[in-house]
Amino acid sequence: MNYTALLKIEPMPLAWLKQALSLPEIELSQLPAKLSQRLWVSPAEFLAVTSAPILAQWALKVSGLWRPALPEPTTRRGPRTVYEDWSVMVVALVQVAWHMGYEEVIDYFRGHAQTARLAGFPEGRVISIGHYWDRRRAIGVLPFWFLFIAFVAQLVCLGVITGTDVILDATTLHAWFRADPDAKWSFPKPWKGSVWGYKVHSVVCRWSQLPVMFLVTSANRQDSPFAITLLTLAAVCLELPIAMVRADAGYFTLPIMLFIRTVLKASFVIDYNLRRQGKRFLATLFFIDQWRFHLRPRTIIERHFAWAKRYFGLEEAHWLGLVAAYQQTALVYCTMLAVALIAHRYQRPELAGSRTRVLALKTLA
Repeated sequence: MNYTALLKIEPMPLAWLKQALSLPEIELSQLPAKLSQRLWVSPAEFLAVTSAPILAQWALKVSGLWRPALPEPTTRRGPRTVYEDWSVMVVALVQVAWHMGYEEVIDYFRGHAQTARLAGFPEGRVISIGHYWDRRRAIGVLPFWFLFIAFVAQLVCLGVITGTDVILDATTLHAWFRADPDAKWSFPKPWKGSVWGYKVHSVVCRWSQLPVMFLVTSANRQDSPFAITLLTLAAVCLELPIAMVRADAGYFTLPIMLFIRTVLKASFVIDYNLRRQGKRFLATLFFIDQWRFHLRPRTIIERHFAWAKRYFGLEEAHWLGLVAAYQQTALVYCTMLAVALIAHRYQRPELAGSRTRVLALKTLA
């Protein structure tokens, strides 16, 4: 798949790109510490502490540089557009963060005037369910992807994400519909067979265990062709000082290793499949000891995927198509980053990975 066509990104000068990606001034100072066992912030507090409305507006503005808006027609039929695109993105973020259905999230905003006001809805008016789904689908991929970039950039500014030691890997997502036109069968594996769906290619910061870049493809795509793209996006968009790249044997290719050494000026620890030497190759005790020592940190990304699926709902949405898969993945990752941001701003870094102890129950919000 041509990702340049999907994200509608055209090559642009690097200096101009850095200027375009500069975030607006956002308050990131520490808040008064909450000493209770749980933080349990409400959706309104969630939007205020993370500055989600401001980030959504920035994401739409930046994505518009690559996807210019169409000119308004001189004669227009139908009702006037009342709700902004960034309001739809904020509703989608709350929906995914609290695992709500479409009816639940709209009813919640209708019953909580302060949250609706933070989301930019006019006084006494909230978008309808059908209109919300149509508008969210029409927004596409790029604004949600830039919203994810904005959340990562906030944590980079706070020093939570350092980006010096990163891990590459991918995980499969089951498609909800058998007739999904963009889903494919993955390569079969002995322990779980083949999966009908998609694949999320991610770069995770080792020390914070948080995602810093991702791409979504159909499940039949190999992992290694997207490694250079992921690392380039992380280095350019976020200016991460990558010094170490860790990956499994699927990324043991000469182009990837040359890119890491010559372009990123970094080191790498990539697993090596001993079967390449044939069955006669005998691993020494020294080799096994070094292999366990250097590759142990790579298991962090496996826990990251399990955490994202089990607690943040990476595989819970009933969506159809690659665009919906991109939106769901971006919103889940934004939720993970937002939970970490809230925990650090409230001086509770030990809760940075606990969604159930940071986000309030819907009945208490």
